[in-house]
Amino acid sequence: MKDILTKRKFTRLTALLLVVAVIFGTMFALPVSAASGDKVTITFDYCYDSTGNTIKFQQTTVSDGYTVGTPGEELCKIFADGKEAYCIEPGHTLYSGNTLTEDGSTVWKNLGSAKQKAINLALLYGKPGSGKSLSGTEDQKWVATQLIVWEFVSGCRSTANGYKCTNTKFIDGICADGANPGVKSVYNAISKSLVNYSTVPSFASAIALKAETYEMKYSDGKYTLTLTDSNSILSDFSLKTTGGVSASVSGSKLTLTSSNPVNDAVTFNSAKSMPSVGNTTLVPYGDASLQDVITGVENDADPIRAYFKVKTSSGNLKLVKTSEDGNVANIEFTVKDDGYSKTVKTNSKGEFELTDLVPGNYTVTEITDSKYETQKSQNVKVESGKTATVTFENVLKKGSLEVVKTSEDNFNEGVEFHLYGTSLSGASIDLYATTNADGVAKFENVLVSSDKPYTLEEVNTADRYVIPKKQTAPIEWNKVTQRSFENVLKKWNLTVTKVDSETKTAQGDATLAGAVYGIYNDGKLIDKYTTDNNGSFTTSYYLCGDNWTLKEIEPSEGYLLDETEYHIGAEAKKYTLENNSVSIGVTEDILKGKIAIIKHTDDGSTKIETPEKGAEFQVYLKSSGSYAKAKESERDTLVCDEYGFAETKDLPYGTYTVHQTKGWNGTEFISDFDVFVSENNKTYKYLINNASLESYVKIIKVDSETGKQIPYAGAGFQIYDSNGNKVTMKYTYPNVTEIDTFYTNSDGYLITPETLPYGKGYSVVEVQAPYGYILDSTPVYFDITAENTSEENGVTIVKTEKKNTPQKGAITVEKTGEIFSNVTAVGGGYTDENGNDVALPTIYQPEYSVSGLSGAVFEIYADENITTPDGTVRYTKDTLVDAITTGEKGTATSKQLYLGKYRVVETVAPYGTVINPEPHTIELTYSGQNEKVTNTSTSFTNDRQKAEIDLTKVLEQNEKFNIGSNAEIRNVAFGLYADEDLKASNGTVIPKNGLIEIITCDEKGKAQFTTDIPIGSYYVKEISTDNHYILSDKKYPVVFEYAGQNTATVRISVNDGEPIENEIIYGTIKGLKIDRETGENIAGTLFGLFSITETKFTEETAILTSESNEEGIFTFENVPYGEYIVSELKPAEDYLPNEENYTVTISENKEIIEITIENDKIPELGTTATIDGKKEVGATEVFTLEDVVEYKHLVPGKEYTVKGVLMDKATGKELLIDGKKITSEATFIPDEPTGEVIVSFEFDARYINEETNIVVFESLYSEDKELAVHADLEDVGQNVTVKIPKIGTKASIDGKKEFTVNGDITIDDVVSYKNLTAGKEYTISGVLMDKATGKAFLVDGKEVCSEVTFTPETADGEVTVSFTFDGSVITKETEIVAFETLYCEGTEIAVHADIEDENQTVTIHPQPEPEKPQTGDNSNLGFYIGLASVAVGCLIAFLIIKFKKKDEDDE
Repeated sequence: MKDILTKRKFTRLTALLLVVAVIFGTMFALPVSAASGDKVTITFDYCYDSTGNTIKFQQTTVSDGYTVGTPGEELCKIFADGKEAYCIEPGHTLYSGNTLTEDGSTVWKNLGSAKQKAINLALLYGKPGSGKSLSGTEDQKWVATQLIVWEFVSGCRSTANGYKCTNTKFIDGICADGANPGVKSVYNAISKSLVNYSTVPSFASAIALKAETYEMKYSDGKYTLTLTDSNSILSDFSLKTTGGVSASVSGSKLTLTSSNPVNDAVTFNSAKSMPSVGNTTLVPYGDASLQDVITGVENDADPIRAYFKVKTSSGNLKLVKTSEDGNVANIEFTVKDDGYSKTVKTNSKGEFELTDLVPGNYTVTEITDSKYETQKSQNVKVESGKTATVTFENVLKKGSLEVVKTSEDNFNEGVEFHLYGTSLSGASIDLYATTNADGVAKFENVLVSSDKPYTLEEVNTADRYVIPKKQTAPIEWNKVTQRSFENVLKKWNLTVTKVDSETKTAQGDATLAGAVYGIYNDGKLIDKYTTDNNGSFTTSYYLCGDNWTLKEIEPSEGYLLDETEYHIGAEAKKYTLENNSVSIGVTEDILKGKIAIIKHTDDGSTKIETPEKGAEFQVYLKSSGSYAKAKESERDTLVCDEYGFAETKDLPYGTYTVHQTKGWNGTEFISDFDVFVSENNKTYKYLINNASLESYVKIIKVDSETGKQIPYAGAGFQIYDSNGNKVTMKYTYPNVTEIDTFYTNSDGYLITPETLPYGKGYSVVEVQAPYGYILDSTPVYFDITAENTSEENGVTIVKTEKKNTPQKGAITVEKTGEIFSNVTAVGGGYTDENGNDVALPTIYQPEYSVSGLSGAVFEIYADENITTPDGTVRYTKDTLVDAITTGEKGTATSKQLYLGKYRVVETVAPYGTVINPEPHTIELTYSGQNEKVTNTSTSFTNDRQKAEIDLTKVLEQNEKFNIGSNAEIRNVAFGLYADEDLKASNGTVIPKNGLIEIITCDEKGKAQFTTDIPIGSYYVKEISTDNHYILSDKKYPVVFEYAGQNTATVRISVNDGEPIENEIIYGTIKGLKIDRETGENIAGTLFGLFSITETKFTEETAILTSESNEEGIFTFENVPYGEYIVSELKPAEDYLPNEENYTVTISENKEIIEITIENDKIPELGTTATIDGKKEVGATEVFTLEDVVEYKHLVPGKEYTVKGVLMDKATGKELLIDGKKITSEATFIPDEPTGEVIVSFEFDARYINEETNIVVFESLYSEDKELAVHADLEDVGQNVTVKIPKIGTKASIDGKKEFTVNGDITIDDVVSYKNLTAGKEYTISGVLMDKATGKAFLVDGKEVCSEVTFTPETADGEVTVSFTFDGSVITKETEIVAFETLYCEGTEIAVHADIEDENQTVTIHPQPEPEKPQTGDNSNLGFYIGLASVAVGCLIAFLIIKFKKKDEDDE
């Protein structure tokens, strides 16, 4: 053990001697500087791998023209005062024993902060900071660390983009072809750490402003979020509980948990875990003529940090809009919460969704269009992580219409009504409704009408009714509009005109008056009418129907009965009016007969009858007065033939006179006699003989009352002998005819054609009474005796008289008219389909029926001289012959009157009726010999006295609001009410206050009640009016009193004819204007009041304007009923306009509507623009200009956008980069009214070729509307200056402009630069030029180039580019110019290449011929001393090895 120790001591001693020898030798071999300040002494040692082999270069490595190592050359570790040191000037000279000064390294200073930081990181991750965690030998760790330091120094490893190696020449120099794998392993580990240095977890950002916000979801009573780091770097960061959110890491997953919601985002900020080296520092050492080194390492002062934010999952609010009319797009809603207010519109699907809402209670309010029912605001609870859905359904405003149907015949069910027009929403309305059993038609849930009311009409009206007029029907929201329609039955009356079928006027003694006609319906006799003197009559009115007929019941005197049944044509479908007139002309055939005469004569002695041929007679209508005056059809001439026979043509009904005009000479003409033609187609035959026989019988007809002879032809008698045998007589031409009846002549007597033999007990029996007399069949006895005979015209006759009583008649007058007979009530209500009772007004309708009327007084006057056939004038014309009064049944009968024409005149009408002034001419005509008293009737129909109630309505007009001139008056309705119980004849009653009729006004304000009301007391009351007006509850009395029989219609004007006025409903709209931010009142804001249909909101289109006062109050007074829009016209100074329109409704008189309107101050913007925090930068790269926009007076929770553009201050125009303007925008939602937002502009400054002042112009927008602008070219805060990089060079060789070749030559070109970006990496690339040729200077055919990569700490500075080449190529004096180019990220940004620039030029002289050494030259002495020292060291080393081997052998 002792021997071993001794040997070891010897070994150590010899090694120490070897070191001393080496140091001693080195002291002579290397120049030594005198110590000054804090200095360190440099020593070296070999580096060994794990097998004890020295670590050597595998290939030549050159940096910046310096050879760092050659194959087989060892890489020695450096020590500074015994501390490990690292070279920062690869290839530069440094010898053991050299001293370097602390902080004397210009190289270190020129590296810049970025490379300095990178080198410190290399040391932290390398042997000084992480040696314990790295695998391999300490030497391998040192070598790997040194290689990476060199990479940073030389620019072979980037200081950005993850510290990646961009040139592997250093690691390749050591580890080429797989050599030194241990070094490569350590190198890779350090590289990996560097690459990962700037890597943060994939969910985080290394920049705080760009930190992502993540939402924690709610589940199982807590909020959780799991983030996965795809960069696998999570373990390098330590995360702690922050803001109540705990963090736990498991592998690459980070789980965050909070028991409470986190409404404001919590920022996690964690620094990367770095190797810790305590309080050590990194110290650079240097000397201008030696290689500079660094020692130590220090903690990373500004480690990479990972930023990310979390908050509890915001809630979402989704709104789904439905609408009855399908219009769901662009509907505005306001969503509000404390500090949040947003106005949004629905999309085409009627939806919108607000995301990222802070959980809480929100109020959603629809800005409802006037055509919809007002939607109530809804409160919605937004919960974290959930989407709250709220549904709004737009229901179009609707109302109802109820139509009450009445009709004269009370058939009110099943009537169809049509409602049409355009609704307030613009939809076309085309609806139908049918009345129920109560006569009510209901239009329910009808869209409200616009300013123009709907039109209501009855359709498919039954033919029997008059089609009622159309009515207007405004439909109002939640109201029931009422309208009434009355069906009036169509009626007809008939005028019949009777004419003679041949002559159109009456013939003979016939008359067209007195014909009795029947009016039939379905074959049933309804009424009788008698023709007047003109052959006419006009009926009363009857209901129209299809089966009305006319038929003659009794013909007028002298005419045949017309058995034709005439169809009247009273079908309802033919007519449109209530009362219609029909005319029918009827023709009558006259009754006709013939008169035949057989004329005989004799000589008076033979008593032989001889036909008197040639005898002539004139036959003419007696009433004409003479043959000459008679009409051709009413006269004829008879000439007897050889048989004494002659016969007339057919003669019309009447009494004709037979007058002889010719006869045989010596014969007497017979006296005129009359023949009454009264039977149709009958021939009246007369045998006339001039010769009188002794036995002729003369029968004289006399009036029983006056005793006067009745001058009437045609009274017929039969003669019986005493045995009761009928006496017959004969005449022989043209045929032997036996007659048994004998007729009087026109004088009222007859003489038998043959004589009667003497005898007694003859009797005369009347078988045909004279016209106008009653047949008296009582026999009158006479005798044919001498004492009874007398001589008349030479003829013996026996006279006898037969008395007759004139026939009399009675006139019955029937009085009819309408009476108030019944009351029908319609309406009253119904139960709808939902079982709800719906109230309707009951309308009472009076009904009337025709009945006999009592109390009518008639006077009967002779309408001509009433004369009986005996010629006695019984009543002279116009004599009052009787007065009668109708009884309960409406009839009255006169006393017995002589036949003739009378005139019935109504003198007193029944109560409540109108006198019928038309006299009725009645003729009592002979009704045959068997009737003692004939009856003739006539009927009088009296119209009920009726009332016409009208009124005039006027509405207050307001031209400013355009109210009163838009047919509003057509929306006014009045009701007619009973003011007392009105009792019908059947006991039904219209009760007091019972509604009888509803009417509406026309466009002129006129209205008339059409209901036919009975006499009584009533009142009129307004029951509805246009919405704009106050409904009056005043009752206007209407008294319908009987105005006497001469008044057909009582005209009553409501309110004594004065217009009934309505006043407009006026209200007040009172607004309060406040500052949204401060709540303070705002004065000076101008508001306008607009129509709800207005779309342009200007002072010109405003109905009224008002300006808020000092208290912020503005008022619109005397605003009529209606829906309006209040819109801001001009904001107060310094305030933004409020573009929201506020819908207000005045619905009650004197109503005050209060609204509060908020305004936002005009936002104020201030900006500060910088590039990387600086106001000036060089045009060297792609920059991000950040403009910090400070704002004031924004609305928290509302979305804004700041839009910016870069401007060129010099031109005042937009800055163009590569022909394009540079714009940017940032959208944000402020939490507070005041704050700031950053707008970033990225542009490539390398396109800028001259110094440029850039000004940022910013504009603030909300909802695409510009709210504020900050655009001041002179604002320093908005300005940044981009300067153009410049370089200048100064070349020298060892500080000289001229140099003589002495081996390798190094030209140092000091490049000065301006306007670079501090901290940014640049590269200066140079090439040497031959001034003489203007071309590149070539060495061995190659250009001499060099480049330096550096990161300036300031914008202006300098860097040295060195060019080293073999000086032996210089064989003549040569001027060399250094051309330099400045690059940034591979882009050329500045060039200095002036072949004439003296500063860039050096002059090199060739090597002169060697001179012989001078005496005393000891310039090589040190070299030889050193060489000897090395030899000594080698000898000692040899001995040590030898002794050591011997010792081992001895052991």
